[in-house]
Amino acid sequence: MARPNSRHGHLVTRSSSSPPNLVAQRRAVAAGLTQPDQQQPQQPADEGETHRVLRSRTAAGGCGAESKSPLMRHKIVNDGFGVVAEARKELLQVGNGEIVEPSIDAVGDDFVEGGIELSPPKGADACLAEPDDLPARCLLQMEEEELRELWPPGDGPKALFLDYDGTLREFEARPEMATPTPEIIDLLTRMNAREDFTPHIISGRDAAFLEAHFGRFDRFTLIAEHGFQISQPGSERHWELWEQYGGNVRTFKDHENWKVIMRAEIERLVRASPGSHLEEKQSALVWHYREVASEAQAEAAAVNAVSDLECLREKEKIKDVKISHGHKVVEVSYRNVRKGLVMRRLCEEKALFGEPFTGVLAAGDDVSDETMFDAAPRDFLTIKVGQASTLARFRVDSPQQLRQFLHEKILS
Repeated sequence: MARPNSRHGHLVTRSSSSPPNLVAQRRAVAAGLTQPDQQQPQQPADEGETHRVLRSRTAAGGCGAESKSPLMRHKIVNDGFGVVAEARKELLQVGNGEIVEPSIDAVGDDFVEGGIELSPPKGADACLAEPDDLPARCLLQMEEEELRELWPPGDGPKALFLDYDGTLREFEARPEMATPTPEIIDLLTRMNAREDFTPHIISGRDAAFLEAHFGRFDRFTLIAEHGFQISQPGSERHWELWEQYGGNVRTFKDHENWKVIMRAEIERLVRASPGSHLEEKQSALVWHYREVASEAQAEAAAVNAVSDLECLREKEKIKDVKISHGHKVVEVSYRNVRKGLVMRRLCEEKALFGEPFTGVLAAGDDVSDETMFDAAPRDFLTIKVGQASTLARFRVDSPQQLRQFLHEKILS
C-alpha cells in the first residue's frame, strides 16, 4: 500500500504489505548506487537506534575490507523516540470522536513516532505511487501551486530547520573563517521578525559559536553539535543537553572514556596528513582535512580512517559512538545525537499540544542532515544543498541558491 501524505496531529497506521527492504532498494537504484536486480546487503540492527542514513560501511569481511558507502536505511525503534515524555502519553481524540492511545507504529518500511504525524490534514493525496522512490528535484523549478501546498500562505505557524556550514554559508578552509556574511544576517533578521515563523539553526557547530553569532535572534532555537545541546528562544540564552528531549546521554565521564581512545587515533591521522587538524566538541571528535594539499590523497586517507576507526571501535567494544564521513571531515560522535530525532521531537511536541506547524522546511548539505530528510513526513519541504545522493525531495546547487529561494519564496 502506498504511503499517504503525512499530516501532523493525524493518527495513522502503516501497511506491512511491502517487504522491509523494498523501498531502500528502489531508492538506491534511483540514486544510481546499485543495479535494479542487485541484492542489497542486510544491515544489522544497532540496538536502540531509529535511523536510516547514508553511512560508511565495510564490505563483507570486517575490518580491513574495502570501504563502501551505499545508501542504507535502518528501521529500528528507539524507546525514547516515539513519545515526547511519559507524562504526555495521554489519550488523544481524533476527528471522528474516537479515542486512540499514541503508540509507536513500526510496521513496514516506514514508521510514525507516537502514532502521530506532524501537520494538520490538507486533503487527500491522489498520487498512488510510492513517493519515497522519487529522486530529488530541482528546487528552483518548483511550481507555485506545489510550494503553496508544502508552505501554505497565511498566518499559521511554520518551522524552518536550517543547517549552517555548506547550507546557509559557503565552506571556508577552516571552520572559524566561515562567519555569517551581511547577507546571511539580513536573511535571518527578516526571519526573526516573522511572528508566524519558528526558525531553528541546527548545526554541527558548538554552542559557543552559535550563541556568539546567532544568539541575538530571539525567535530562533539554536541546536548545537547535531542536537547534543539546545537553546530555546529568548533574550537570554540557556543551553540544555539532548537528554532533556528524550535522548539517552549518560554522563560526561562516558564521553571522556571513548574520547581518550579515539583521540589518539585521530591525532595519528593529523600527524600523517599535514594540513589536517582535530576539532574536539562536547559530543564528538572531528578530523578536518580540507586544507590537505593533495585532495585525492586526503580522500583516500579519509576512507581508510573510517575503516580504521570502525575497527578500533569494535576492538575496544565502544557501543555509544558512530563514525561518519562528511564534507572533508571524519567525525566520531555520540550515536544517539542526530538532527532527525531533534527535528521530529520538536515538531511532535507542537502537534501533541494542539498547535501543529502548517509547514516545515528542512535544509542541509551533509550526511548528518540526511537524518532530517529521512525522518520528515512527505509534506515537509526538504532541501539538499549540493549534488550528493539524498533522501530530500528537492535540491539546489549552492548555499547562494538556497538563500535566494528563502528570500524570494519563503520570506516574500
